[in-house]
Amino acid sequence: MFEVIDTVEGLQLFTQKISAAKWMALDTEFLRERTYYAKLCLIQVEAEEHRACIDPLAIGDLSSFFEILANPQVIKVLHAAHQDLEILMQLTGNVPTPIFDTQVAASVLGIGDQMGYARLIEQMLGVSLSKTQSRTDWSRRPLKPAQLEYAIDDVRYLAKVYPMMMQQLETQQRVTWLDNDFNKATDPNTYAINERQRWKKIRGNQVLKRPQLAILRELAAWREERAEQSDRPRKWIISDDVLLDLARQQPSSSKQINEIRGINGERTNKYHSNWLELIQKGKNCPETEWPELPRSKKPTPTQNTLIDLLMIVIQIQAKKHNITPAVIATRKQVANMVQAGKSKLSDDWRGKLVNQEFADIISGQLSIGVENGLTSLIMRS
Repeated sequence: MFEVIDTVEGLQLFTQKISAAKWMALDTEFLRERTYYAKLCLIQVEAEEHRACIDPLAIGDLSSFFEILANPQVIKVLHAAHQDLEILMQLTGNVPTPIFDTQVAASVLGIGDQMGYARLIEQMLGVSLSKTQSRTDWSRRPLKPAQLEYAIDDVRYLAKVYPMMMQQLETQQRVTWLDNDFNKATDPNTYAINERQRWKKIRGNQVLKRPQLAILRELAAWREERAEQSDRPRKWIISDDVLLDLARQQPSSSKQINEIRGINGERTNKYHSNWLELIQKGKNCPETEWPELPRSKKPTPTQNTLIDLLMIVIQIQAKKHNITPAVIATRKQVANMVQAGKSKLSDDWRGKLVNQEFADIISGQLSIGVENGLTSLIMRS
């Protein structure tokens, strides 16, 4: 059973019921196809055996619920929390904290890396979740009973999994392994919009030369600001392909802009003067300030040999602790570390599993061999 809350009074009563909760399972449903910011359409909550679907479109004033989100005594339990936290920060100005992300916990417990919610629930509880409502338009009202049942399942089973995970983490003494990940997830800087860096996310930017990237940076920053101000998707303002062509061709008149493929003159004429100014601004950018894409260099044969050895160390340590190697580090991360002249990962739990072993392999104190039929780290005498 669960409540459907669509009034301010109903929400206040519900928040009173769960006000003493030490933790709450939380999920959201949203749309962002037609807007810059995600549109919050539904909030699902379970705490203190009380369960509800909260309708923010009907209520409007969510302040009583936001007070609980801001309460540092209440742990907010989510799965793959990034998008939910981003939306809630947009609405409240703050990231809910503290949190517990079951996707991150699953990787630390060796249950699975980047595991989806349905697969997690099936693996831990033996429950197969319905996928029939996965394409629901959550902004439409009224929501059907089947849609609400589908939505509430996201916290119904999350609330069952959380205590199980905590018990396993405590038994394996891995609770603190999650600290850095959760601290990053609740850092407002994680969700900050940086218009001047948006050019890096434009597909196809690698075909441009550095002077052209300076123009692309100006155009992409303008589009980001425009999309944010009008709350419209970026591509509705101007597509990536057109941005790239503007930066590549560098038109100097409205007539030349209209000759670019994909330009809708009637719709974009109002922007032409802006674009021409931005193109000129990018062209005037001094060479010392030209953007530069990171060019990945191939490791040398010697570096590749060391990377191979360190990846074996990771595999051995991952197997020892019953987690997947990629949770500790990927080959690309190890390659970047070696190419940068470093010999250790971060100082969190990942580094604690391998940093000393890396150092001992490099110094020759450890070697890789076979013991009892298993690849092992062997201390040299």
